[in-house]
Amino acid sequence: MTDEELLALLICDREAGMAEIAVKYEKLFVHIMLGILGGRHQDIEECLNDTYLKIWKSVGEFDISKASLKTYLKVIARNTALTRLRDISRREEKEIPDDLSEIAKDYVDHSRNVEAQILKQEDYDRLSCIIRGLDSKDRELVIRRYFYLQPTKEIAGAMGMKESAVDTRLSRLRVRMKREYEKE
Repeated sequence: MTDEELLALLICDREAGMAEIAVKYEKLFVHIMLGILGGRHQDIEECLNDTYLKIWKSVGEFDISKASLKTYLKVIARNTALTRLRDISRREEKEIPDDLSEIAKDYVDHSRNVEAQILKQEDYDRLSCIIRGLDSKDRELVIRRYFYLQPTKEIAGAMGMKESAVDTRLSRLRVRMKREYEKE
Protein backbone atom coordinates (compact mmCIF):
# COMPACT_ATOMS: atom_id res chain seq x y z
CA MET A 1 0.00 0.00 0.00
CA THR A 2 1.44 3.39 -1.00
CA ASP A 3 1.69 6.38 1.33
CA GLU A 4 -1.16 8.09 -0.50
CA GLU A 5 -3.42 5.04 -0.19
CA LEU A 6 -2.55 4.62 3.48
CA LEU A 7 -3.19 8.29 4.18
CA ALA A 8 -6.54 8.10 2.38
CA LEU A 9 -7.45 5.04 4.44
CA LEU A 10 -6.47 6.85 7.65
CA ILE A 11 -8.69 9.78 6.76
CA CYS A 12 -11.68 7.63 5.73
CA ASP A 13 -11.40 4.88 8.34
CA ARG A 14 -8.91 5.66 11.12
CA GLU A 15 -9.17 2.27 12.79
CA ALA A 16 -8.38 0.38 9.59
CA GLY A 17 -5.64 2.87 8.76
CA MET A 18 -4.05 2.49 12.18
CA ALA A 19 -4.21 -1.29 11.86
CA GLU A 20 -2.42 -1.04 8.52
CA ILE A 21 0.23 1.29 10.02
CA ALA A 22 0.78 -1.22 12.83
CA VAL A 23 1.27 -4.05 10.34
CA LYS A 24 3.51 -2.04 8.03
CA TYR A 25 5.60 0.04 10.46
CA GLU A 26 5.57 -1.52 13.94
CA LYS A 27 8.93 -3.29 13.47
CA LEU A 28 10.49 -0.01 12.33
CA PHE A 29 9.03 1.83 15.33
CA VAL A 30 10.37 -0.82 17.72
CA HIS A 31 13.80 -0.67 16.03
CA ILE A 32 13.94 3.11 16.50
CA MET A 33 12.78 2.84 20.11
CA LEU A 34 15.26 0.06 20.92
CA GLY A 35 18.06 2.31 19.70
CA ILE A 36 16.95 5.08 22.04
CA LEU A 37 15.53 3.23 25.06
CA GLY A 38 17.70 0.12 25.01
CA GLY A 39 16.26 -3.07 26.49
CA ARG A 40 13.48 -1.42 28.49
CA HIS A 41 10.69 -3.52 26.99
CA GLN A 42 7.89 -2.13 29.14
CA ASP A 43 8.88 1.43 28.25
CA ILE A 44 9.10 0.49 24.57
CA GLU A 45 5.59 -0.97 24.72
CA GLU A 46 4.23 2.19 26.37
CA CYS A 47 6.17 4.35 23.92
CA LEU A 48 4.69 2.37 21.01
CA ASN A 49 1.18 3.02 22.35
CA ASP A 50 1.97 6.72 22.77
CA THR A 51 3.24 6.80 19.19
CA TYR A 52 0.01 5.31 17.87
CA LEU A 53 -1.99 7.83 19.90
CA LYS A 54 0.02 10.74 18.49
CA ILE A 55 -0.45 9.40 14.96
CA TRP A 56 -4.21 9.05 15.61
CA LYS A 57 -4.45 12.66 16.81
CA SER A 58 -2.24 14.18 14.09
CA VAL A 59 -3.60 12.57 10.92
CA GLY A 60 -5.10 15.86 9.70
CA GLU A 61 -1.84 17.77 10.23
CA PHE A 62 0.27 15.68 7.83
CA ASP A 63 1.18 17.24 4.47
CA ILE A 64 2.41 14.63 1.99
CA SER A 65 4.03 17.33 -0.16
CA LYS A 66 6.53 18.08 2.64
CA ALA A 67 7.69 14.54 3.47
CA SER A 68 6.82 10.92 2.95
CA LEU A 69 4.37 9.33 5.37
CA LYS A 70 7.09 6.92 6.49
CA THR A 71 9.44 9.78 7.39
CA TYR A 72 6.64 11.55 9.27
CA LEU A 73 5.84 8.40 11.24
CA LYS A 74 9.52 7.76 12.03
CA VAL A 75 9.92 11.29 13.40
CA ILE A 76 6.86 10.79 15.62
CA ALA A 77 8.28 7.47 16.90
CA ARG A 78 11.74 8.97 17.45
CA ASN A 79 10.44 12.04 19.29
CA THR A 80 8.12 9.93 21.42
CA ALA A 81 11.03 7.67 22.41
CA LEU A 82 13.22 10.66 23.26
CA THR A 83 10.43 12.11 25.41
CA ARG A 84 10.04 8.74 27.16
CA LEU A 85 13.82 8.65 27.79
CA ARG A 86 13.71 12.11 29.39
CA ASP A 87 10.78 10.98 31.56
CA ILE A 88 12.70 7.87 32.63
CA SER A 89 15.74 9.99 33.54
CA ARG A 90 13.61 12.33 35.67
CA ARG A 91 11.87 9.41 37.36
CA GLU A 92 15.18 7.69 38.16
CA GLU A 93 16.60 10.91 39.61
CA LYS A 94 13.66 11.15 42.02
CA GLU A 95 14.07 7.55 43.19
CA ILE A 96 17.28 8.11 45.15
CA PRO A 97 16.87 6.48 48.58
CA ASP A 98 17.18 8.65 51.71
CA ASP A 99 20.38 6.97 52.87
CA LEU A 100 22.14 8.10 49.68
CA SER A 101 21.19 11.74 50.14
CA GLU A 102 24.69 12.66 51.36
CA ILE A 103 26.23 11.15 48.25
CA ALA A 104 23.69 12.91 46.06
CA LYS A 105 24.66 16.30 47.55
CA ASP A 106 28.22 15.85 46.35
CA TYR A 107 27.20 14.66 42.90
CA VAL A 108 27.98 17.09 40.11
CA ASP A 109 25.39 17.14 37.34
CA HIS A 110 27.53 17.50 34.23
CA SER A 111 24.47 18.11 32.05
CA ARG A 112 24.02 21.43 33.88
CA ASN A 113 27.71 22.30 33.79
CA VAL A 114 28.01 25.38 31.58
CA GLU A 115 31.48 24.47 30.34
CA ALA A 116 30.35 20.97 29.34
CA GLN A 117 27.32 22.41 27.56
CA ILE A 118 29.49 24.86 25.63
CA LEU A 119 31.92 22.11 24.62
CA LYS A 120 29.02 19.90 23.56
CA GLN A 121 27.56 22.73 21.46
CA GLU A 122 30.95 23.37 19.85
CA ASP A 123 31.24 19.67 18.99
CA TYR A 124 27.75 19.74 17.51
CA ASP A 125 28.56 22.87 15.47
CA ARG A 126 31.81 21.35 14.14
CA LEU A 127 30.08 18.13 13.15
CA SER A 128 27.20 20.05 11.59
CA CYS A 129 29.67 22.13 9.56
CA ILE A 130 31.45 18.99 8.36
CA ILE A 131 28.15 17.42 7.27
CA ARG A 132 27.08 20.61 5.45
CA GLY A 133 30.42 20.52 3.61
CA LEU A 134 29.66 17.10 2.08
CA ASP A 135 28.21 16.88 -1.40
CA SER A 136 24.44 16.35 -1.48
CA LYS A 137 24.53 12.57 -2.04
CA ASP A 138 27.02 11.97 0.79
CA ARG A 139 25.07 14.29 3.08
CA GLU A 140 21.86 12.39 2.32
CA LEU A 141 23.59 9.08 3.09
CA VAL A 142 24.84 10.33 6.45
CA ILE A 143 21.49 11.83 7.44
CA ARG A 144 19.50 8.76 6.39
CA ARG A 145 21.81 6.37 8.25
CA TYR A 146 22.72 8.26 11.41
CA PHE A 147 19.79 10.62 11.97
CA TYR A 148 16.85 8.59 10.66
CA LEU A 149 18.55 5.27 11.54
CA GLN A 150 17.54 3.75 8.21
CA PRO A 151 18.94 0.32 7.42
CA THR A 152 21.42 -0.02 4.57
CA LYS A 153 18.95 -1.95 2.44
CA GLU A 154 16.38 0.84 2.66
CA ILE A 155 18.95 3.54 1.87
CA ALA A 156 20.20 1.56 -1.12
CA GLY A 157 16.69 1.17 -2.49
CA ALA A 158 15.77 4.82 -2.00
CA MET A 159 19.00 6.15 -3.52
CA GLY A 160 19.37 3.63 -6.35
CA MET A 161 22.60 2.14 -5.03
CA LYS A 162 23.82 -1.33 -4.08
CA GLU A 163 23.93 -2.16 -0.38
CA SER A 164 27.66 -2.82 -0.55
CA ALA A 165 28.19 0.57 -2.19
CA VAL A 166 26.22 2.27 0.59
CA ASP A 167 28.24 0.49 3.30
CA THR A 168 31.55 1.26 1.61
CA ARG A 169 30.68 4.89 1.05
CA LEU A 170 29.47 5.34 4.64
CA SER A 171 32.65 3.74 5.95
CA ARG A 172 34.80 6.12 3.90
CA LEU A 173 32.65 9.06 4.95
CA ARG A 174 33.08 8.19 8.63
CA VAL A 175 36.86 8.07 8.23
CA ARG A 176 36.89 11.33 6.27
CA MET A 177 34.57 13.09 8.74
CA LYS A 178 36.61 11.84 11.72
CA ARG A 179 39.80 13.13 10.11
CA GLU A 180 38.21 16.55 9.48
CA TYR A 181 36.76 16.65 13.00
CA GLU A 182 40.14 15.89 14.60
CA LYS A 183 41.86 18.43 12.37
CA GLU A 184 39.77 21.32 13.70
